[in-house]
Amino acid sequence: MALAHHEFIPSEDEFEIHRTLLQRVISGLTLRLQNRLSKKVLFSLFSFNVLPTKLITSDNSPVNTILHFHNWFNLVSQSEISKWSQRGYKVIVTMHDQRFMTGGCHYAFNCSGLYTNCSPCPELVPIINKIPSLNLKRFDKQMQQSSTPLTFIAPSRWLLEEGLRSLALRNQEVVFIPNTLGINAPVLKTTVPRSNQKDSKNLTLGIASMAPGSHIKGGDIAESLQRAITDNQLSVKILYMTSYPQTLEGSSSFWKDIDYLLVPSRAENSPNVIHEAKSLGIPIIATKVGGITELLDSEFDIGIELENLNTETILKIIERLKTRSQVGLQQERMQINFHHYVDRSVVDHISLYNEVMKRI
Repeated sequence: MALAHHEFIPSEDEFEIHRTLLQRVISGLTLRLQNRLSKKVLFSLFSFNVLPTKLITSDNSPVNTILHFHNWFNLVSQSEISKWSQRGYKVIVTMHDQRFMTGGCHYAFNCSGLYTNCSPCPELVPIINKIPSLNLKRFDKQMQQSSTPLTFIAPSRWLLEEGLRSLALRNQEVVFIPNTLGINAPVLKTTVPRSNQKDSKNLTLGIASMAPGSHIKGGDIAESLQRAITDNQLSVKILYMTSYPQTLEGSSSFWKDIDYLLVPSRAENSPNVIHEAKSLGIPIIATKVGGITELLDSEFDIGIELENLNTETILKIIERLKTRSQVGLQQERMQINFHHYVDRSVVDHISLYNEVMKRI
């Protein structure tokens, strides 16, 4: 199931969920408010439930049903997820960030609050700085009333460790299963002739996901880098995937046009854009934060320590890359190394489902 989208065409086993006008308005206003709370940290202090209960309860019993919530935010509330577990359903949640551990903060950075009780939150103004703690206490209370724990999937080993250490998930099951790409993923149908790369003195860096000015995603770094390239008339080009048509052809063109994928994030879990680039044998330049570190290959990729993330560092890397031999002939080895990492995903999911179904 998925929220209705103008490009979403449900298959035989899928269906759309339509939000009411009131739900859309409340969601939009809340997102605007939360985006203003902090420039450094993203907060989702309130989550909404638009999943009609009857869609699940009408034909499915708790005995033979697994509810796997993937990208759950603004689809089903965190409180409702807990209630499904209380009703006897076997519930699995794939985490994309640390929200379940912090009571609303997407990433904790250096804050140790998730190991205690997140109160009061130093990033929020006093009038609302206890909301994360209240969210965590409500979740803990609900789970105490449930006969079975939730199962959380961490797509990175970093998030697995954070989940196991967190106070919120201390009594829940947390397992590691890496993200992977579906058989219909556009990039898997893209042919990138890396052996026919352009002149190595003219590099093209691609940025696949970027919100202008975003602290977490490093939007300020990308903007500063673009200014430096323009001001110094460097033979480097930055391409944004958002500038391409949001179609299969547009995605294919983006990946064909770039030499390296640049990910200047200050916090990440396990970015799909890195998985997509690696499936095509495109090397990465990325900050060594969160789950990114475990995705980087020391032979092909370049990692940047967070404290060194700035325009000057990236420009120095670019200068070194201009003298690096072409990576075209190494593409196959890069792809093989990557698939060793993600090919286990489907098997691990099925194994987890089988294990969960055995539980009484």
